[in-house]
Amino acid sequence: MNIVLTARSKRKRKDMGKGSGPSARTLRVDLSRNKMASEERREDAERFIGGRGVNRSILLRELNPEVTWAEEENLIVFGAGVLVGTMAPGACRTSVDSKNAFNRGVGSSNFGGHFGAELRYAGFDHIIVSGRSDEPVYLWIHDGQAELRSAASVWGKTTWETEKAIKQELEDDQTIVACIGPAGENLVKPSCIIAEGSRAAGGSGMGALMGAKKLKAVAVRGHGDIGVAEPSRFMKGVKDALRKARDSASGTLMREKSLYGAFCREEDGLWDLGIMPVRNGQDDCWEPERRERVSGGHTDKHRKGMRACFSCPIGCEPAYELSDDIGGVLRGWGFWINSAMAYAARFDMTDLEKAIQSHFVANQLGLDGDNAAAVISWAFECFEKGMISKRDTGGLVLSWGDPAALIEMLKKLAYRRDIGDLLAQGVKAASEALGRGSEEFALHVKGQDMLDGIRTRKGWALGIVTSPCAGRHLRGAIGSGQAQRISERDSTYGDTEYRDQARYVLWQEQNKAVEDMTGICCYLGQWSGSYALAPSDYTALTNAALGLELTEADLMEIGRRVHNLEKAFNTLHAGFDRADDYPPKRYMDEPVKTGPHRGARLEKDQWNAMLDEYYELQGWDKKTGWQTEEGLERLGLRDVAERLKQQGRLIRSS
Repeated sequence: MNIVLTARSKRKRKDMGKGSGPSARTLRVDLSRNKMASEERREDAERFIGGRGVNRSILLRELNPEVTWAEEENLIVFGAGVLVGTMAPGACRTSVDSKNAFNRGVGSSNFGGHFGAELRYAGFDHIIVSGRSDEPVYLWIHDGQAELRSAASVWGKTTWETEKAIKQELEDDQTIVACIGPAGENLVKPSCIIAEGSRAAGGSGMGALMGAKKLKAVAVRGHGDIGVAEPSRFMKGVKDALRKARDSASGTLMREKSLYGAFCREEDGLWDLGIMPVRNGQDDCWEPERRERVSGGHTDKHRKGMRACFSCPIGCEPAYELSDDIGGVLRGWGFWINSAMAYAARFDMTDLEKAIQSHFVANQLGLDGDNAAAVISWAFECFEKGMISKRDTGGLVLSWGDPAALIEMLKKLAYRRDIGDLLAQGVKAASEALGRGSEEFALHVKGQDMLDGIRTRKGWALGIVTSPCAGRHLRGAIGSGQAQRISERDSTYGDTEYRDQARYVLWQEQNKAVEDMTGICCYLGQWSGSYALAPSDYTALTNAALGLELTEADLMEIGRRVHNLEKAFNTLHAGFDRADDYPPKRYMDEPVKTGPHRGARLEKDQWNAMLDEYYELQGWDKKTGWQTEEGLERLGLRDVAERLKQQGRLIRSS
């Protein structure tokens, strides 16, 4: 029987007038009490624009640090970027923020597609979910209204099955569904939220967070308008941005070949950068003859089309068709550079079709590919070293390069079968439970499993290790394309050197926060992909849309505030300090074994010097890694400083 509740948005979209500024219309859903209400978060939006910024402001203010991730008092906050749903090129991203299931700190993820646009057309910018339902439910948001409906019929189904069934029930194939699969239902920490079959809100255990609330899905559909404050000025910004996207050589290649097909061909050199760990990070160089078999140049024969996220002029996501194991055809979306790290290099697997199939299986089960690959490859190495056996795996032999073993392990993890029950807690907890020296090669940062190789590229390493959402590269990590552009401007810069990395990581943190507040995809922006748009474009579009007069420096400063909100959340909720800003032991003790970066590792003395420089630029205390009263007040975050001071975790100004 459906639980039908309604909460109507108080304001129509198109009444947004000149100079109105951001407002953050929010739907609040209490699953324990079966209550919903709409509200405006204007103060949050004025300080932090939208998307991830408003999400984290809500969480820092409302979430008790003592609450654990699975308790009903925990909050999950969805927030569309403030430009999402407009004609701003690439404005398609939605942030999902909560408490990290792995470590009590910042839980944060971000996904593209059409969810955010439909949410805003339906009358809301943000959703705050609290409580826990007694029975499985899904949230249905449409044209200013919201309902909780029974999800009993789809509980236990895959994400693909769930999306199809909910669309059929609602009789609207244009509805966008963000849902969890069996992994999230079973509270598997390496789980995620999947929208439109492949758009993943990964990291932080987001699928498990929804599963703990018995929230199977959020479905959105809207027909409203999104007004902009200054239409003529806004359209000029749109035209300028579209021209830059059109003229981007990288963007054109992505449109034709997909992101992976464009950048992961053998001749591109990405495989030689040392960022794709092999056999659970035993090495960071894969033999050329092996990696060539799964290079981007071989994806053409499987790619049957391309699709774009909302308002994207590029469209980098491929549609693939594969032969399945019983003579049929398997169809699905997406295969990314991360996917090659996760399902090829990490398992020494050279079968491209099986790597793509593994990606599909993970999406269907609602597994976060990065974290799932990290903990499963740890298990493969444990098997290789004799620390576990077929008795632990249910008779399965875990051999490097065996696609059948990998796919079966993905299923065991999602359903907590055999050793999958141990792996469901993540690699840190699993290695501590197993012992036997397995902790030495358990690759995690701040307790969260990590995917990337970090021994060679030092700005890449610093951004990943210091990321507030723990070991993820989509914050401050300096990617290869960025490093190349930096070196073109600065002939003394070298991305394998420790010097000068901190200031570029700091810039990238601010830039990515701006992208997440506005909702503009980083593949169109500065982190990775076409490199078409820059902070000047984000500023022009935001000012015109909201009727503001921010400078580029103003907007980047707001991005810095958002990063400091996350830093404060980690300090208050998880107690992280300088000791937590160090790489995994393997990456400091064991050098790269082969290839052009043979001998590279992260050296503690130089890491400390780089970390000192980073803290100094941030205005944080070098000894503890905590924030300072002076630094937070300079950013206009006196309220955050007071919270930290009350907990005795603020460094007083001298």
